[in-house]
Amino acid sequence: MVEAGVSYFSSRDLRHAREDLEEMVTHGCTYAVHCFTETDLLYYRGAMQEVLRATRDAGLEAWLDPWGVTGIFSGESLSRFLVDHPEALQQRSDGRPAPAACPNHPEPRRFLLDWVAAAAEAGGQVAFWDEPHFDIPLWRGDRSGVWACRCGHCQERFRDFAGGPLPERMDDQVRAFRERSLIDLLAELSAAARRQGMRNALCLLPVDLEGVGLVELARRVEERWRKWAQEAGGTPADDEPWRSVGIRDWDAAAAIPDLDILGCDPYWYFYRTEPEPFVRAFTRRTAETARRHGRDVQIWVQAFSVPEGREEELALGLRVAAEEGATHLAAWSYRATESMSSIRCARPEVAWRVLGETFRELRGMEDLPS
Repeated sequence: MVEAGVSYFSSRDLRHAREDLEEMVTHGCTYAVHCFTETDLLYYRGAMQEVLRATRDAGLEAWLDPWGVTGIFSGESLSRFLVDHPEALQQRSDGRPAPAACPNHPEPRRFLLDWVAAAAEAGGQVAFWDEPHFDIPLWRGDRSGVWACRCGHCQERFRDFAGGPLPERMDDQVRAFRERSLIDLLAELSAAARRQGMRNALCLLPVDLEGVGLVELARRVEERWRKWAQEAGGTPADDEPWRSVGIRDWDAAAAIPDLDILGCDPYWYFYRTEPEPFVRAFTRRTAETARRHGRDVQIWVQAFSVPEGREEELALGLRVAAEEGATHLAAWSYRATESMSSIRCARPEVAWRVLGETFRELRGMEDLPS
């Protein structure tokens, strides 16, 4: 039977968290992905232990996400590490520091290993590695085409990797080096999580549009990027930053020895496209890759920033993912991100109802009570 879950960051108050967890259960969830932030590491470790205990008591599997931790993993959460360790910041191709730690610097690695230990101590059962990436200036509206990282650690490692100096402009060899750096980090963290009794899940960004057959969509995205970049003064024609995000070699990622679940988050609203072909293409690729390596398959749907009148698309996306072999369905986030005003759905109560009905349908459960 398919598993279903949502991410959760709404409360550290155990009274409210218990109610929320019970609501997840009535909506057909079997696991909860808790955002375990740097703020939690500093101030809420005991509270998170209580919340995770309540999660397991409710019959849900407890996942922990390093949400925004060091800036290497995605999340709308700020990083104290970056303030305390400016020496570990990534260096952009224009020489300026980036607001993210370098995966090749030893200090972020030590900090992330400490995060793993804290996650295990809190009672986490699955470590969820959320969209690992180098700095993405494009996500902050930077149209200049700069990239990272060119710090001393990356230059040294690149010389070992390629036998020559790290180029000043992005190319295929730099992309391959960055992906290898992320995979090496993930392998180290996953091994640590396994040693401490946790399973590992990895979510990859859906960036290789041509690779899954979405050629026309790739053309439209490229056209939007070129127009956007020209408005800011132009960018090298062979260096569209959206092509250099995250990890494109999914087989290398799926081959990480201690990985249990390979996932993707094909958010069609973000790409301004239709749900059916987009989710089908990326679920199919995720499932085919996962099966080659003996992993389970997780697919996320975007339950944030959903426009009014399009909530039923969430049901379609989940059904397509299930048809294509997803073993774990998931939605970001609980109650359609109602608590985060900047990206909550236009009608979170409608989107949350659709998610519950569809989770229960796909798990063969009775309808929600009216």
